Amino acid sequence: MSLATLLILLAILVIIPLAWYAWRLTRKVQALEAEQEREEAEAALQLRKHQEELISDIRFVSRSVLQQQCDITEGVLRLEYLLKGLDPDVWEMEELASVRAHHTATRAMPILDEYKALTPKQQFKIDKERLTLEHDNRLTIERDLKWLSTYSFPQVTLIQ
Repeated sequence: MSLATLLILLAILVIIPLAWYAWRLTRKVQALEAEQEREEAEAALQLRKHQEELISDIRFVSRSVLQQQCDITEGVLRLEYLLKGLDPDVWEMEELASVRAHHTATRAMPILDEYKALTPKQQFKIDKERLTLEHDNRLTIERDLKWLSTYSFPQVTLIQ
């Protein structure tokens, strides 16, 4: 056997395992990339579902206030939370100026356990203030909520 043949055989013995190792690494990288794509698609799907739920909840609360199934103040407080979770820029839109003003006027009012801890006289005073605000703001808030109940949220890109 000549030296050239020996060197060719030696080269083949080195190249074949290296080629097999490179092929195996390539398969691992492809599998990792495929898994990453699946995870990203699943995350996008979960985010899209969450966004759709938020939009549904926003519309539900808006319509509930419009149909007087929910107090204005409770609806406004819930909408602020939902809108900021979906698209904070919508909360700042001019179309919701009355809703924001009502929120600002009522957000410091005690609720739940804080409200229950008040004396009946204090509760009456807060209720009277809240009901006066709701009465005074009803028409403009209803206008804002009619707009919000049909708003398409174009800046929320995953739901498109």
